[in-house]
Amino acid sequence: MRDIHHGLKVVQTLDPAQTTATRYGAPVDRKGFEAVEHIVCIGTAGDELSEEAAIACAIEDSEDGSTWAAVTEPREVLGGPVDEDGVFATVDDVAHDQRDYRIGYVGPARYTRVAVILTGEHEEGTPVAALALLGNANLKPVN
Repeated sequence: MRDIHHGLKVVQTLDPAQTTATRYGAPVDRKGFEAVEHIVCIGTAGDELSEEAAIACAIEDSEDGSTWAAVTEPREVLGGPVDEDGVFATVDDVAHDQRDYRIGYVGPARYTRVAVILTGEHEEGTPVAALALLGNANLKPVN
């Protein structure tokens, strides 16, 4: 029998917090795994969202876990597209909050992370959290 339970690891990359400024998720090292999926959870916006006051979710990669670059190549992501800044989702209307936004990474870099980029004024903030799912483990069961 095949199962997902013993080959999947969950990593919290952004702790759940009321967010009023740009935040970067913890680096995710995919060593020992063949797949990574980032999930950004956006709560109820505390401020009026618009094109001038928005929340963008972006993906970045790194070979060393310290020097980061936006992932911009469509072939390196699943569930995209991504723009020239690595943005895969923009929350600029209340119709887009209270949702999760996902992006899979299939590029060559070992490390990835998400960025939650706020533009404009965010005085009350919005609850934001992020997880990474690491799958297709080379060694099972995953601890």
